[in-house]
Amino acid sequence: MASIEDARRRTGYDVTEATVDDVLSALRAAEPPAPGSGVVWWLYAGRKPRTPYLVAGLRGDRGSLVWHENGETYLPAAGSGEEPVDYFSLQGAHFPQPPGSEVPAEDVLRAVRELCESRVRPAGVSWKLA
Repeated sequence: MASIEDARRRTGYDVTEATVDDVLSALRAAEPPAPGSGVVWWLYAGRKPRTPYLVAGLRGDRGSLVWHENGETYLPAAGSGEEPVDYFSLQGAHFPQPPGSEVPAEDVLRAVRELCESRVRPAGVSWKLA
């Protein structure tokens, strides 16, 4: 990775090409463009076509997790929220996250760490088909 400043501007990571500390530092440092909203990233474990990926967002003490694999979408079994939640890319594009995708921010950071280390769907999260 070129620099931590570059990392902080990115909204997608191939976690095979970045250190877990760089990814987590960038996620923690991001500031949402609107009060009460969150920032979202796309995390891939490689560059091959159809590589599963995690969409992870942070919004204060909450965050969002959505796993995409083989054309299916998974949400945390313990996720909360009845309505979509406002999340944005670092460039300001609006990417509302689905109802039921929010969990405590610490769970998001643990899931991201696990993805970076294992390169598979985080097992520390119980998932359900969306």
